[in-house]
Amino acid sequence: MAIKLEERTYGTHIYMKMYLDNKRTEEIDVYLRNDGEHYVTSADHGMELYKGKELEERKRLRQEVIDTFKKLY
Repeated sequence: MAIKLEERTYGTHIYMKMYLDNKRTEEIDVYLRNDGEHYVTSADHGMELYKGKELEERKRLRQEVIDTFKKLY
């Protein structure tokens, strides 16, 4: 079960630190904009360095962070 470790909301910016089911600690910044929500996750950093299977795993991790945020918020 995922656990919310920290959450802060500053107007249109939300920050959350969470402990995922896969035992990883991840972070997400969510920006609420007129064109929708914009997500920046800790899985995004350095993503351009990955290729093939590793890139797909990184994308899955990013989506897991976003889905967990939506459950916990």
